[in-house]
Amino acid sequence: MTTSFTTSTPVTTIADPSTTFTSFSSYVASTTIFDPAVSQTPVVAAQAQPVCIGDGLDALSAGLIETIVIPSAIGLLLWLLFAIIRPRFREIYGLREWFPPPDLRPKPLGDKLWTFLFPPVPLVPAVPKDVSDTGRSPVKDAELFPSDEQLSQRTLWMAFLVVLGWSVVGLAGALPLYLVSTSCMANSAPHATYIGVYSVLQDLSLLRLLQYYDSQGSSIRTIPTFVKRAPDGSNQLTNARIRIIILTVLLIVLAVIPGVWKILKEFNRIVAYRERWLKVRCGGMDLAWLSARRAPGFRGWGERRLKEFIVKSGLSSSLETENTGNRRRVRNASEQPLTPVEEESLEVDIQGLFSIGDTRNLAMLIEERDEILENLEIAETKYISSFRLSTPDPSIADLEPTKEEGPHDGKKPYISRPLPLGAGARRNSRRNRARNPAYGSSSLTPTSYVAPSQYYKLGNLRGVNSDHASDASQVYPSLSDSINQRVVGSRFQEISNRNSGLYGTLPLGSHVKLKSGELRRVDTTTSEQTIPDPSRYGPNYGADAENTTASHYRGGGTEVTEELGGIDEGDEWVDVMHEPPQTFERQDYFGGYAPLSRRPPRSMQTPPVERRETFPLRARSQVGTVDQPPPHLRLQSGGPFVRPLSGLDHESLGAIYADISRWRTQLKAVNQEIAEAQRDGYNDIAEGARIKGWLLVGRGLRFIPGAKIIEGRAKEDIRWDELQHEMSHEGKVFAWIVLAVTSIILAAALTAVAGLALGSAPDFAHYFPFLAPLAGRNDWTAGLALCLAPAVAGSLFICMALTVTVYVAQATGAVSISGLEMITFKTCFYVLTAVGAIWLITIGAVLFAMRAWSMDTERTRSVADGSIYMSFLALMFILNVAIISPALLLLQPGRLLRIPASEKHAVTPRQRFRAVYPSTYNASFATGCCIIGLIFASTFSLIFPLIGPAVVILIFLTLIAHRYLVGYVYGRTRSQTGGLLQLWLLKRFGTLVAFQPFLMGLIFLTRRLWPEAGVLLGAAMVVVMIVEGYATWKTRQPGVSSLSNVTRNSLDTFGRMAQSRRLELEEESLSLVSSSNRNTRMRGSFASVLEMMSMTLAVAPALTRQKGPVPLPTETIDDLTATERAARTHPDAPPHLPPLSFADHAQEMSGVLYAPELLAPEPIIWLPNDSSGIGRSEARDLDKYHHLKVTLDVTAQEDVLAPHRLSASR
Repeated sequence: MTTSFTTSTPVTTIADPSTTFTSFSSYVASTTIFDPAVSQTPVVAAQAQPVCIGDGLDALSAGLIETIVIPSAIGLLLWLLFAIIRPRFREIYGLREWFPPPDLRPKPLGDKLWTFLFPPVPLVPAVPKDVSDTGRSPVKDAELFPSDEQLSQRTLWMAFLVVLGWSVVGLAGALPLYLVSTSCMANSAPHATYIGVYSVLQDLSLLRLLQYYDSQGSSIRTIPTFVKRAPDGSNQLTNARIRIIILTVLLIVLAVIPGVWKILKEFNRIVAYRERWLKVRCGGMDLAWLSARRAPGFRGWGERRLKEFIVKSGLSSSLETENTGNRRRVRNASEQPLTPVEEESLEVDIQGLFSIGDTRNLAMLIEERDEILENLEIAETKYISSFRLSTPDPSIADLEPTKEEGPHDGKKPYISRPLPLGAGARRNSRRNRARNPAYGSSSLTPTSYVAPSQYYKLGNLRGVNSDHASDASQVYPSLSDSINQRVVGSRFQEISNRNSGLYGTLPLGSHVKLKSGELRRVDTTTSEQTIPDPSRYGPNYGADAENTTASHYRGGGTEVTEELGGIDEGDEWVDVMHEPPQTFERQDYFGGYAPLSRRPPRSMQTPPVERRETFPLRARSQVGTVDQPPPHLRLQSGGPFVRPLSGLDHESLGAIYADISRWRTQLKAVNQEIAEAQRDGYNDIAEGARIKGWLLVGRGLRFIPGAKIIEGRAKEDIRWDELQHEMSHEGKVFAWIVLAVTSIILAAALTAVAGLALGSAPDFAHYFPFLAPLAGRNDWTAGLALCLAPAVAGSLFICMALTVTVYVAQATGAVSISGLEMITFKTCFYVLTAVGAIWLITIGAVLFAMRAWSMDTERTRSVADGSIYMSFLALMFILNVAIISPALLLLQPGRLLRIPASEKHAVTPRQRFRAVYPSTYNASFATGCCIIGLIFASTFSLIFPLIGPAVVILIFLTLIAHRYLVGYVYGRTRSQTGGLLQLWLLKRFGTLVAFQPFLMGLIFLTRRLWPEAGVLLGAAMVVVMIVEGYATWKTRQPGVSSLSNVTRNSLDTFGRMAQSRRLELEEESLSLVSSSNRNTRMRGSFASVLEMMSMTLAVAPALTRQKGPVPLPTETIDDLTATERAARTHPDAPPHLPPLSFADHAQEMSGVLYAPELLAPEPIIWLPNDSSGIGRSEARDLDKYHHLKVTLDVTAQEDVLAPHRLSASR
C-alpha cells in the first residue's frame, strides 16, 4: 500500500510501482510505505491535528506556558514572602550578623524590602595568590583563605558563565539552522498511524533538521532509477548536509572547547588554592584516625608505650614521652643519628597522639547532666522571673493586666503551685529537650541517676537524741523513703521518728550525715536546712563558713505565726541586700520541732523607704481609697525596688525553692560521678584498656598503614560517635544496598513520569489506552497533565530520593564530617546523573519507539528521535524549579517553622541559644537543582536551544540566594577542606561537557552520517580523557616509593607491629585484670582536666598544640564548654562587646584531641540577667555557697562592664 501527503501545488512528480514522491517549489516530502498485511486504518476520531509553529497552540505548547506561569507565580510569591519576613526574623535570616566573632561579621543589612538582593558581600569571592599576611588576624585569614561555601559560589559562577555561553550558541547559532528555509514538523514528519502528533516544541529542536535531511535523503536515493537528478534537489541536499556540518562545528568549536577550557582554568585556580591552604594554613600538617581494628598489634598498649615505640621506630621527632629529652635522634640502633636538617625535613613525623577509649557510659552520664542542668536553669529562671521592679508609691510600673477573680477569697487572684520538675516533667522534657547542637560533642540516650551504694549504708546511731518524745501511733515515712527523698549533695539526712527492728526507736528530728561510708549524728546547734525563708533569702542562700552567727529559715510552727503577727504594718520592709536582718534574727525549722528563740526587742524607729524588703511578709490590711494624682504624675519618694509578682505567695516560691535545691543537689552528685568516670577513662588510656583507636597529628600521615585522613583537620570534623561505634563491613554493605534500592525505586517512578509526558507522542497512546484522552486534545487541560504534572511529580520523586540518600549515607562508615559530606555529595551527584538524567532520557526514548519495537522497523532511528523528544520534559523540570528552588533555599521553611516554636517554648537562655543555633551549608541540597540543570544543559543546549535560558535563570537565581545565605545565614561551624569537594565537582562538570557531542554523535549514526558522527564521538572521548587525565595529574600525590629508604624502613616496622596478633592478651581480659590494679580513686573532682590528664597519664598533653595550625579553628560554640561566649551570641546583644579577659575551656582545650567526654568540664550555669538584679544575686549565692560556676546572659552593653566571670574558683 502506498500513501502520499502533499500540502502545496506539485511541480514535478516521479513514481514507480513501489515509491511515489512529489517535488515542490520549496521542499520535498516523501511518503511512508506500510506493509499491507500489517497496515491498519488510522484512528482519526479523537486525533489532534498537528500545528505548525506560529499557527496556534497545541497541548505541549499550552503546557509550556502553564509551566512557566504557575511555578513562576509561586516562586515570586515565595521571594516576596522572604523579603517581607526577613527583617522580622533576624535570628534566622541575619544569623551571621551576631553569631560569629565581631571581626568576622558582615556589615548589617537594612530593613528595606529588596536589600538582600545586593548585600555587601562579593558575588564571586576572590582567591588571592599572595598569602604572606597569613596569621596576622582572623579577618585577614578569612580573606586569604575563603571557606568551602564561598568556593562553591565560585563554582556556581563558573557554571553560570559556561551555560550562558552555550545558550548564546544555541539561540544564535543552532536555532537558525533548524528554522530557516525548512518545513515545520506538521508538514514534514510522517503522521502517526494510530494517534498522537509531534508538538510545536519539536520545531525548535534538532528533530526538525533531521526530518528535513530525511526527506532530502529519501528523494535523492530514488532519483537515479528514473531520471537525472534535478538541480533544485541537489541544492536542497547540499543545504541539509551543510547545516549538519555547521552544527557539528558549532558544537565542538564554540561549545565544547570553550566549556572545557573555562572549567579547567577554574580547576587550576582551586588546585593552587588548595596547595596554599595545605602548606600555609595547615602548615603541612595532617589529622588521621588509626582504628584498633586496623592495628590489632597495638591493643593493650598504653599511650606512653605507644609513643615510645613511635619515637624508637623513627616516625616522630616531637612526641613527649616519660623521658622528654629522649626524642627522635636515631631511627634504629644500627643507623646513624639524624642531622638537624633531616629533622626539619622529615617525610613522616607524628607530632601528636591521642588515644580514644570507650566513653559510651561517660557520654550517657554527661547527657544526663545536661538534662539536670537544664532543669536547674529552668527552676532558677522561674525564680528570677517571679520578681520585678516596683516603686514605693503606686505608679505605671505597678500596673498589671486585669485578671479574673478566683473562687478563693475574692481579694486577689490565686496562682496555683507550678508543676513539679519531677519524674513526670523529666519524661516530658526528654522528648522535647533540644540536644547540644555543637559539632564535636556526643549525644546519647540519657540514663537514670542512682546514688552511690555506700550512701544507703546506715551506720551506728548511738548518741542520737531528741528533745521530743516519739509517738508510736503516728505514721511516718520509711527510712528508705526518707533517704531517697533527697539525693547526695551535702550528705545530710534527717531520719524520721519510727521504730526500727535493728536500732530500736529512733529519736525524732535528729540530723545525720555520711562519714566514712556510714550515717552518723550531727550536732544540731549548727544545722543546715534545704529551703530558706523565701521572705528573706534566695533559694541558693547558705550560711557562710566565716559568719555562722545565725541562720534564717521559714518557720512552720504556731510560735512563728505569733511572732510574725506582732510586726507593725509600717515596718514590714527590710532590704537584706544592703542591711543585715538584725531585727529578724531567730532560728526556726520546718514543722516547729526545734526550739524557737525569741527575737530581740524591735527598734521603734521607722526604717527609711530604701531599707524596705523586696516584698511584705504578710498581706496588707485594706485601706480606704483616697484621691491621688494619676500614677504617671506621682513623685516617688525613693528609687524602685524589687517585689514578687502579684499572686505569688510563700507557698509558690517555696515550691520553686524545692525544685532548685533538688536539681542543684543532683548536679553536684552527677559532677562527682562524671569526674570519677573521667578518671577511669584516663586510667584506661594509660593502661591500654578498651581502646577504640588513636588520633594522629603530624606530617605525612597518609603513609601510615591503616590510617584514614580527616580532611577537615579540625575537632569539629571528627565523628566521635562513629569512632565509638565503628560501622562493620556488613553494615556498610547494607547501607549501599539501601541506596541501590532507592535508586531503583526512583528509576521506576521516573519511568511513570516519562510515560505520562509522552502521552501525546505519535502512536504512544495506542499501546497505553488510558493516555488516549490526552493524545486527542489540544487544550490547556491536556497541557497541564502532559507538562506540569510530570515535572512536579518528577521533582518530588527526586527530592525524596535525595533525602533518603542523605540520611542513609550516614551509615557508610565515614569517620569525619567532611568525609561523610563528600560521600553524600558524590552519591547524590551520581543518582542525579545516572537516574535523574540518563535513565530518564533513555527510558523516554525507548518508550517513544514503542511502535518501532512492535513493528520491528527503524528502531534505532525512532529511539534517536525519542531522545530528542524527551528534551521538552527536561525543559519542564528546569522551569518548574528555576524560581521556586532558590526561593526555598532563602526561605528555609523547616527552620522558619521550627525556630519560632522553639523560641516560644524556650525558658532559659541556653534553650534559646540552642533553638537559634545556626545551620550549616549542605552542598547536596544547595546545589542539587543546579547540578541537574547543568546536566540537562550539557546534553541539550544545542539539540534543544530553549533549555539553555531556563538553566541560566536557575543558576543565576541560585547564585543570588547562595551569596546571601553564605554571607548572612549559614554558620561556618564545620571545618573547611580547602576546596576538596569543589575540585571533584569541577572535574565532573568537565566530564559532563562530553554528553552533548556523545548524544549527537549517536543520533547522527542512526542517519548514517558517518563523518559527523565519528567526529562528535571522538570529541566526546577526547574530552573525557583530557579532563580526567589532567585532573588526576594536577591532584596526584607522591606515593610510598617517593620516600627515602629510612622512612620506608620505619613504616615497615610500624606496619609489622600494628598487624601482629597478640593471642595471649585479649582486650576484655586486659581490662578486667587492669581494673583491679589501678590506683585508689579519691572522691571529689580535680581542679582541671589538664591536672587529671597529667596525674593519670604521667605525661601532660602538649599544650603548644592549640597554638599550632592543626586542629583548625571553626566558629563552633559549645554552650557547655564555652558558655561565656555563648552568652554573648544574643541577636539583641550589642554588636561590639569588649573581649573576654580569659580563655574559656573550649579555647584552652582546642589542641587536645581526646574524646569530648573526657575533656568535659563542670558545666557553667547560664542564668538570665534581669533588670532587678535577682540573676546576679543568684549567681553570687551559687558561687559562694555551692561552688557552682555561673554566667549571666548578655543583652546590653552594661552587662559586661563588671567582671563577667562570677565564679572565683575558675
